[in-house]
Amino acid sequence: MRKLSNGIMELLGISLGIGESYFRDFYKDNDSTMRLNYFPPCRKPEQTLGTGPHCDPTSLTILRQDNVGGREVFVEEKWHSIAPCSEAFVINIKDTFIW
Repeated sequence: MRKLSNGIMELLGISLGIGESYFRDFYKDNDSTMRLNYFPPCRKPEQTLGTGPHCDPTSLTILRQDNVGGREVFVEEKWHSIAPCSEAFVINIKDTFIW
């Protein structure tokens, strides 16, 4: 995970035009937090509240998907459901990268 995270951070630096080592150097001595959550399918989804709108508390979140839906993104003042893809990762970047 550390290698994947560092690679993503290098790509972000390149895409922002600040060089691949910018974020690598910034994060190299920081600790990583790995949290594993499991959200089974809900038997009564009409009775759930969900987590509500939020930003992830870390600079980078790597999420392995399964076939359980429920993920949404807020774009152009509207919430959009994201179809899950069990063979993909979702990479969330925090407000750190709003330039």
